[in-house]
Amino acid sequence: MSSIETNDGAARASCRAVLRDGRVVTICEVQPGDEPLLREFLDGLCLDARRLRFFTVAADVDRMAGLFAASGGDRIGLVALDEHGGIVGHALAIELGDARAEVAVEVADDLHGDGLGTVLLERLAQMAERREIATFVASVLPENHAMLDVFRDGFDARVGRGPYAEAVEFPTSAWRRARERYGT
Repeated sequence: MSSIETNDGAARASCRAVLRDGRVVTICEVQPGDEPLLREFLDGLCLDARRLRFFTVAADVDRMAGLFAASGGDRIGLVALDEHGGIVGHALAIELGDARAEVAVEVADDLHGDGLGTVLLERLAQMAERREIATFVASVLPENHAMLDVFRDGFDARVGRGPYAEAVEFPTSAWRRARERYGT
């Protein structure tokens, strides 16, 4: 673990990850100062990516950026930064009680399929496990095959039919399998 400088000059813990295409990203905990970059990141997602992530193309990007930049309490958030310091991925877990948390991930359109979603989930699961969160759950649209594959292939998730979306569940300890399988 190393550290990078935040927007206000303070240091925050970070680690680097090499993606399948050879690009290097820096993974670090989200901070309130990330809100403008999160807004830019979310605004840059194609409409289909927004629909798959938020279940609508009409998501309020400003509101979402503010919610995603909130840290601490019942939230664990991570951002992936490119070599220029721009956000290219985001992962969030919100505690639900009973050692469970709802998890969601979004990755820049041009990085789909390069392993960033798996890396973010693996790091998020490690952090959640340290907070005694044993299980991640997620709701995923049935047509979001890429995200369902990340959950199934990387984390051996159970996927069941929900009323509007697929109900995903897996233990946070599955990060070890993902790391072993993909070397994240």
